[in-house]
Amino acid sequence: MSASFEEKLAAVTGTIRRITIDDPHSRYSGGLLYYYDKSKRLHGSAMALGGDPFSEHFEAFALLAGFSLEVLIKGILIGLGEKVPLVHNLPKLVDQAGIALSDDDRAVLKAFTIYTVWYSRYPAAKTSREMVDDREFLDAQYLRSGNLAKIASSASISPRAVNTATYERLFDFFVKRFFDVQSSVFESAEFSFAPTIRPS
Repeated sequence: MSASFEEKLAAVTGTIRRITIDDPHSRYSGGLLYYYDKSKRLHGSAMALGGDPFSEHFEAFALLAGFSLEVLIKGILIGLGEKVPLVHNLPKLVDQAGIALSDDDRAVLKAFTIYTVWYSRYPAAKTSREMVDDREFLDAQYLRSGNLAKIASSASISPRAVNTATYERLFDFFVKRFFDVQSSVFESAEFSFAPTIRPS
């Protein structure tokens, strides 16, 4: 069984992460606060669009919101000293970090994954089977019968659906986990070369 987030955090608490500040790639890809800053900007853009499932901007909201969560979780993994896989699969990333979530939150993360992988970006998934499965999963998050007002209300407040409330809850949760990690490790800004001291 994989270690829990708390066990992984305890293993890195007090360690030093060395960041090469004269190498922009190293600085931006390794500096934890750059991950928070990027996720915060994506969050702001997503919230400007709004998370109303019946809005014309909903797919763009879901894409940016999903990316903001992905960036936060990948920042957590970097802080924990984990190798970050090049995937958008949010439940997989959360499992790698050892973070326990409710079934509702896992369902929302799976839905965000679908939006970030293809639904908000392309007209179709890579395969017919993936497209059918993913659309069925997304549709299952909402009421399919009843009057329109009840369906709309349910979509906006359902704890298993992508909406403003579930996104804000997850974003706040991952920000807290991020700062648990960021405040437990030390980052040392260093140059890639040792300065030469000339005798006088």
